[in-house]
Amino acid sequence: MSDLSLDRRAAVRERLAASGRAQVRDILSPASAQALHAAACETDYNVVTRRGTGHVDLPGAWLASLQPGQKQALGQAIQSAATDGFQYLYDNHPVFDLVQAGQAAPIWADLLAFLNGEAFLDLMRDLTDQPRIALADAQLTRFRAGHFLTEHDDHAEGKNRYFAYVLNLTPVWRIDWGGLLAFHGDDGNVAEAFTPCFNTLNLLRVPTPHSVTQVALSAGEDRISVTGWLRGHEALTQ
Repeated sequence: MSDLSLDRRAAVRERLAASGRAQVRDILSPASAQALHAAACETDYNVVTRRGTGHVDLPGAWLASLQPGQKQALGQAIQSAATDGFQYLYDNHPVFDLVQAGQAAPIWADLLAFLNGEAFLDLMRDLTDQPRIALADAQLTRFRAGHFLTEHDDHAEGKNRYFAYVLNLTPVWRIDWGGLLAFHGDDGNVAEAFTPCFNTLNLLRVPTPHSVTQVALSAGEDRISVTGWLRGHEALTQ
């Protein structure tokens, strides 16, 4: 992890206190960020979405077995569900769950250990002014062309989520490729949007209404990141 000067820490802390969102540039060493990106490009993913009111994992082998008409109907159903409700479509590699099951590749097990090490958690407690942060969960996400995540605020009863984080791993990204982390204002406008800049950690307070804008068909890369929540143990929330 890169050292953050006192001035940088103060600037992030001030921004989080004022708006509930901030970016931390160059959070990892360049070599570490590049290694994570390279590993992410070789990782197997499930496609995830919602059906009805619940989360659905769509294994790649199952999707490959569908006929073109079936794939088109599935895509249309997902897009239609996004018109008026909470919906998402992206690729997922469940790092936290795989580590818990003893099935994670070493690089992802090491990353989760880093995210739950005292150096990183102490930094997060300092930047967020939230001493009850006790752990970080993690998933690897890949947004390809057409993928999106509609408005939500990350609150989940009993999960003790204090802040969400996004560690961006795509080396080059253009604003007009979409995939922006958009914060929703009370007036119906986008209050602010973060581009998925490489080796940048986005932090946002829970609950915060936000979305990920649809990745354009013209996007030249996949939007790859490690995402999760900085959480507290129940005993620490009293």
